[in-house]
Amino acid sequence: MSHAPLTKKPLTALAATAAASALLLAGCSSDSSASEAPTASAGGSDLISAERCAENQAAGPITFLTSFAYAASVGILDVVTAKEKGIFDELCLDVTIEPGSTNAQLVSAGTAQFAGLGSPSDVLVAVDNGADISGIATYGNTVAITLMTNKEGGPSSLADFSGLTAGYKGAIPPQIQAMFLEDGVDPASINWVSVGYDPTILPNGQVQALTGYKSNEPLALESQGFEITQWDPAEYGIKSAFNTQIVNNTFKEEHPTAVEDFLRASFYAYNWINESDTNLDEALGYAEALSDAGYDLVSSKARWNTEVGLVEDSQPEGTPLGSESVEQWTPEADMLVEFDLVGSKPDPASAIDTSFVDAIYDGTELIWPAP
Repeated sequence: MSHAPLTKKPLTALAATAAASALLLAGCSSDSSASEAPTASAGGSDLISAERCAENQAAGPITFLTSFAYAASVGILDVVTAKEKGIFDELCLDVTIEPGSTNAQLVSAGTAQFAGLGSPSDVLVAVDNGADISGIATYGNTVAITLMTNKEGGPSSLADFSGLTAGYKGAIPPQIQAMFLEDGVDPASINWVSVGYDPTILPNGQVQALTGYKSNEPLALESQGFEITQWDPAEYGIKSAFNTQIVNNTFKEEHPTAVEDFLRASFYAYNWINESDTNLDEALGYAEALSDAGYDLVSSKARWNTEVGLVEDSQPEGTPLGSESVEQWTPEADMLVEFDLVGSKPDPASAIDTSFVDAIYDGTELIWPAP
């Protein structure tokens, strides 16, 4: 289902921020601060048209499942911020955020309407298993996965990995396997073992290599004073993407404006967070308050900044945040086939729906507010 792009004139980033702030605070008392969540007017909103508000309200309660608790990750922290600052409310969306688990299955079943997944590969595998979902936005256009070794005494080339023990979580990342093959090394020559989430097993010598996310394990180890070497698949020509938002297919067909405005609010919050360290600190405070476990603000800030850097450095010229394409998803689809991770060849074109991102942007400018 396609939707024509909105014709409302986009605002520049600075003007959008100022205008949106004024609109979000409209109706609040004069002593209200910008950090306070705005309150929608009874039965509607002061920010969008009554017609659009009614369409969004018709979607009913919306559940978003995060991809990893309340981590300071793109596609999580911005959604949390949109919720806690009342941006979803002002777009007449009734959003609840919960830590995810089996996200693809829950969204497919309609138990949740939106969720985050780690990469296009996760979406394609889920669709291959029969999930009734679509990828509607992907944040990063590079590899988020890395392979770590100890700097002292570690391998000096990929060929040196043969015979070493390498730890992975869940499944051996196809991006890592593809990196070895690209360099002429058989990944089967490595002793792969499934491990837990403690990265110190690498410096402690329990494994000689360890997979992880560029924004997580390497930063954690370095903060503890361990010197590591990262083997980045992107440096070996491996193409990938990361942090994809999915939607239930029936929901998107029945409530297209709600899907548009869920993304619109998330991307508005993403831009707001990145305006200043003060805004980022406020956003991290929202996540910390929601977290039942301890929340390390220092490492979380580093995580967010690392992922934003990856997103900004990899954004294809002339495309907006969240944009998707068959070209973007094809490398991961090919890797899934190469490593026998799917039953049949994936069709990226049928797994993505670009109409919603298309509808909320004019070029690379987010259209704010909605009609």
